[in-house]
Amino acid sequence: MRKLKALFHPIFIFIGVQVAWIVLMAVWIDWYLKNSRKFQEFAQKIRPDLFADELNWLILLEGCLLMLIILAGVYIIFVYWNKQARLNRLQSNFVSSVSHELKSPLASIQLYLETMKYQKVSKEDAADFVEIMLTDTERLDSLINNILESSKYDPKKMQLQFQPVNLGVFLREVVEGLKRQFEERNCKVKLEIQEDYVLSLDRRSMQMVFNNLIGNALRYSPIGSPLTIRMQKKKKFCEIDFIDQGMGLGKKNRKKIFKKFYRVTNQESNNIEGAGLGLFISKEIVRTHKGQMRVFSEGPGKGSVFTVALPMGKNSNRKIAANGGGE
Repeated sequence: MRKLKALFHPIFIFIGVQVAWIVLMAVWIDWYLKNSRKFQEFAQKIRPDLFADELNWLILLEGCLLMLIILAGVYIIFVYWNKQARLNRLQSNFVSSVSHELKSPLASIQLYLETMKYQKVSKEDAADFVEIMLTDTERLDSLINNILESSKYDPKKMQLQFQPVNLGVFLREVVEGLKRQFEERNCKVKLEIQEDYVLSLDRRSMQMVFNNLIGNALRYSPIGSPLTIRMQKKKKFCEIDFIDQGMGLGKKNRKKIFKKFYRVTNQESNNIEGAGLGLFISKEIVRTHKGQMRVFSEGPGKGSVFTVALPMGKNSNRKIAANGGGE
């Protein structure tokens, strides 16, 4: 029964229609070529001027042209249907994943609040509960921000406020703000900042980019694995590399990883939270900064390197010379 249903899949129907049209054209042309001479001989007896050679070939060419137009129309309809079907699948997956992402931290927060309300909790436990709830609220805030930003991915709709930012200091502040997440994952962060540079950035949106990249590195890496953040100048760009020791990416996933709602699907990533928006939004934000964002991985299980390349600009300058980095 399943095999029978598979035969009625739109792709197979489309292929069948195309084959039918092509066979029909071939049969029609073959029939015409074989019988055109008989028609001409018959027409000569009745009316000599009825079948002219130029007219015959013109009719044949017109028929072929119309048939090609029909084939092209069917193909265009199929392409648009395929896109719509893909969008419907993405929307369904997005709603499912977002619903899970919203319910999970809310259920956790509700559980701890009810525990603190109905039971006597020591100060140490209460402090731990508050820390966990703060982590869950940050997770909710990050998800909501990603959803809101995804509707403004068009650079014309983004309202960015550019200002001079010391990128090295800014990176240290971002890492310090995520200290609790690093401790939860037992992750040692190594900052490799050769020199600090002042760039024209929008602090809020660029912090979202760095948070998304660090968050992904933590989620898709084993507990206890290190994370290296390296900043260096290459030609006219200041590049920030986020080097993790996580599950890595195959060639197919590397090409699609920055698409909207796209998530890597395998046994290892099925239980990892996410809505497939973080990398998409991050790349769009970097693009509005006239920068580039790319990913490199040697393959599954070999970690990934996400790189944010930001233009130095004419007003960028070296601020502080730093020997190595810190942890």
